[in-house]
Amino acid sequence: MKGRILKIKTGYNPNSSSIGVDMVAFLTGGAAVTVLFNAMAAILAAAKAQKLAQPQEAAALAGAASRKDRR
Repeated sequence: MKGRILKIKTGYNPNSSSIGVDMVAFLTGGAAVTVLFNAMAAILAAAKAQKLAQPQEAAALAGAASRKDRR
């Protein structure tokens, strides 16, 4: 019998390839970037919606005030 298996290593083996460690970092980083991007998009969308709604509310309040003055 020639060429026996003497030992089996499990887990990350930096001597052969460190792609396993890199993949964990890439997946974690990608998930963090996705969460941050979506959070920032939600904040900006809410701020824009609030900014666009303010002139309409101000006009409605001004119209209501002018109607009271006419009476």
